[in-house]
Amino acid sequence: MTTYSPTILYVDDETDQRLFLAAILEYRGFRVKTAKRAVDALQLIATEHFAVVIVDYELPDMTGAQLAQEIRAVEPSARVILFSGRAHLPAGELAYVDVHIVKGSLLDTIVETIRGLLQSPNLTPETAA
Repeated sequence: MTTYSPTILYVDDETDQRLFLAAILEYRGFRVKTAKRAVDALQLIATEHFAVVIVDYELPDMTGAQLAQEIRAVEPSARVILFSGRAHLPAGELAYVDVHIVKGSLLDTIVETIRGLLQSPNLTPETAA
């Protein structure tokens, strides 16, 4: 019997943060690939399917909001989580994301948000505390 393990792409230029969250998500049963730049993420998305893409807001080559827009153009069905140190972002920055999670949120909140996105086919953008 094969169990389905959704694949998550996590994009963050901070190595420690990227490795830590990827390890936690893998421990919780997800398959995780990582990228440190938006261009690397877009190359991966062009060749692989990701159920959820977590993007850091502050990337060296574009903002996470810009990357979310690019992801939607290539993979409209992917669920996009914007991970930011800012609690409030302008509505325009959230137009292409499903959920905005503030960095420093509980790991359980992040995991449950991912699970919720995977179970809900038609979510509207919202913020997870």
